[in-house]
Amino acid sequence: MKKNPKKILIPAALLLTAGIIFVSVRLSLPKDDVCTENVARLQEMESADISQTEKELQALKNSDKDAALSQMQEDIASEGAILDEVQIRQAFQGCVILGDSITESIVEYGFLDTDVVVSKRGLSIAHADEQIETAIGLHPSVIFMAFGSNDLEEYGEDSGAFIDAYRQQIQKLQEALPDSPIYINGILPILQSAIDEIPALGNYPQYNEGLQALCEEMGCTFIDNSFIIENDENMYEPDGEHVVLDFYPKWLTYMAETAGL
Repeated sequence: MKKNPKKILIPAALLLTAGIIFVSVRLSLPKDDVCTENVARLQEMESADISQTEKELQALKNSDKDAALSQMQEDIASEGAILDEVQIRQAFQGCVILGDSITESIVEYGFLDTDVVVSKRGLSIAHADEQIETAIGLHPSVIFMAFGSNDLEEYGEDSGAFIDAYRQQIQKLQEALPDSPIYINGILPILQSAIDEIPALGNYPQYNEGLQALCEEMGCTFIDNSFIIENDENMYEPDGEHVVLDFYPKWLTYMAETAGL
């Protein structure tokens, strides 16, 4: 049987025409410029999306953290989640708490012993070299510091000098114990009656602001314990500066919870 030549030529012509059109279109496109521009735009969009997602995730984390912190403070203030004496000793095993007379009362009230609490009545941060060395020798896994009450009278309005002295002591600890996180307790609110007698005590808010900035600078964690005694004068000793026994379980619980002990 003979093949029809027209049936062969027509498809061949169609294929040739399609090929010419395809090549013409491809040649008319500025390939390198278009591809480069599109890739750049896609990368830019991808980067923007990731950045935005990271911001949203961080905001969510911060929101969750703030909510958890607020709930923790509420529970502690209402005495709904206070550690008992045995739990306190277990939580702070292997830790060190450095401080002055307010810290010293932790031992006096029997919550912890001197293998954890390194303190001295009337101690200021600049004169805590001996206590810092003792703390280093204990090789603590976590370090808490609570200075400032005596420093208010020593430095007065010069909060910068107080912060500089604090920085030096933190540096000693970080150099000797680089793997031990440091938590800095803010200065507790002081009653107006005490400030009236010793005006320098009224500078504690500025000192706390400086401590918060110092913590950011040094990679430490600032602990604000003011919620424990705010609007409750019964938490204070008659001098309006020191605190009573009921303060301590709440304070120790909050420190432990903040540090994840």
